[in-house]
Amino acid sequence: MPKFTGIIFLFVILHIPLAIADDRSSIEGQLSHYIMSQQQEQLLLLEKLVNVNSGTDNIAGVHRVGEILRPSLEQLGFKTYWIEQPSNMQRAGTLVAEHRGHKGKRLLLIGHLDTVFPSNSPFQHFERHGNLATGPGVIDDKGGDVVILYALKALQAIHALDGSTITVILTGDEEDSGKPTSISRKPLLEAARHSDLALDFEWAITQDTATIARRGIRNWEIKAHGNEAHSSEIFQKQVGDGAIYELARILSAMRTELAGELYLSLNPGLILGGTAIYNDLSESHGTAFGKGNVVAKIAMAKGDLRFLSSEQKISAENKITLIVGQHLPGTTAIVHFQDGIPAMPPTDANRELLKKYSAVSNALGYGLVKALSPGLRGAGDISHIASLVSANLAGLGPVGTGAHSVKETISVTSLPIQTERAALLIYRLIMIS
Repeated sequence: MPKFTGIIFLFVILHIPLAIADDRSSIEGQLSHYIMSQQQEQLLLLEKLVNVNSGTDNIAGVHRVGEILRPSLEQLGFKTYWIEQPSNMQRAGTLVAEHRGHKGKRLLLIGHLDTVFPSNSPFQHFERHGNLATGPGVIDDKGGDVVILYALKALQAIHALDGSTITVILTGDEEDSGKPTSISRKPLLEAARHSDLALDFEWAITQDTATIARRGIRNWEIKAHGNEAHSSEIFQKQVGDGAIYELARILSAMRTELAGELYLSLNPGLILGGTAIYNDLSESHGTAFGKGNVVAKIAMAKGDLRFLSSEQKISAENKITLIVGQHLPGTTAIVHFQDGIPAMPPTDANRELLKKYSAVSNALGYGLVKALSPGLRGAGDISHIASLVSANLAGLGPVGTGAHSVKETISVTSLPIQTERAALLIYRLIMIS
C-alpha cells in the first residue's frame, strides 16, 4: 500500500477528519497544540498568582506577583523593568516588558497586577470546583495576565515573535490608581505613543463578546449647608429647610434628570449629614453627629458619573451644576468634580479590530464574536490611552463572573480558548506589513 494511501486509510479507520490533520500543520493548529499542551501549567501559574495577596494597598504583594511573571517574559526575549511611583502616592509601580523589532503592527498588551481585596480580606485563596475556580483576581486580572503570557509563549514556540514589536504593560494600581493619573499612568501613556494597537486582557463577560467601548468615570462630591437651629423652627423663614433636605432635593433631581439617558449612570456611594460630619477622603469613610431635634447644618454625598463620550460627560455636568445651584430656602450647596478615567468611545477602527478577532475565533472553531454593550462593564486602563492608538479592543481575558466580590469565578475551560484567540490575533497583526 503506498504511504500516502496508508495515511488516508488510517484517518478513515480512526474516524479522524482529514481537515484536522491539515490543521496540525497550520499556524492555527500549531498555536492550539502548544496552548492545549500547556493548560495544566498555565492553570497552576494562575493558582500561584491568585494565592499571593495583591490588593492595591499591598505594595509588596503587587511586586511579588510581578516578579513571578517577570522571568517568563524575559525568557521570551522581552526586556523588563519596573517604573515606580513617588513614595507619597502609596501605590506600586508598573511592570513593563518590551520586545523590539521591525515587522507588523506595534502592539500594546495591557493587564494589571493588583486586586480589590486587601491583605485582611477573608477572600485569599484559589479554589477549584470542577470547571469553575474562585479566588481574588482570578479573572480581574491575574487570569488576563496568564492569557498574555501563554499567548506570547505559543508565538515564541513557532518562532513568530522574531522581529515583532510588542509592549506589555502590567499596572500595579488599576483598581485604585495613584493620583494624579498623569504620573501613575505615565508608563502606559508612553507605551501607547509608540504603539499602533492596544489589546486589554481584563475578563470577558461572555465567550462570544469583546469590548470596543468602555465608559469613563468622573467623580463628584456635593456639600450642602443649612442653618443649625431647633427642629421646631424648620421651614420657617429665619431657618429654612436644612442641609439634609437640600442634599435630598439635589440627589432626587439628579436622578429624575439623568437616569434615563443611554449609557449614562449616576451613583451616590457615600452620604453623611447632621450637625457635624467627619469625612476621611483617603479611606473613603466618615462619621456624622446629629440629633432629631436639631436642623442639619451640613450634608455631603460623593459618587461617580459614568459616560461614553466627553460630550455626554459635559452635558451631565452642566445639568448637575444647574440642579445644585437652585437651593431650598435657607440653604446653599456646591459640587466639585474630579477626573477619574476617560471614556473609550466606539470607533470604526475598533469595530474593524473586533472583526479581525471574530475571524480568528471563527478560524479556531469557536464561532463569531460580537461587541459587548458598553453598559455592561466599567472603565479600565485602556481608556487612558484609547485616543493615542489607532484601534483598541478589550475584554480578551478568560470568561468569568463576580469580579470585585468574594464570588469572583473563572470558567477554567475558557482560559486556553481565550489564549488561543489572543495568540492567533497577535500573530496576524504582527505579520501585517
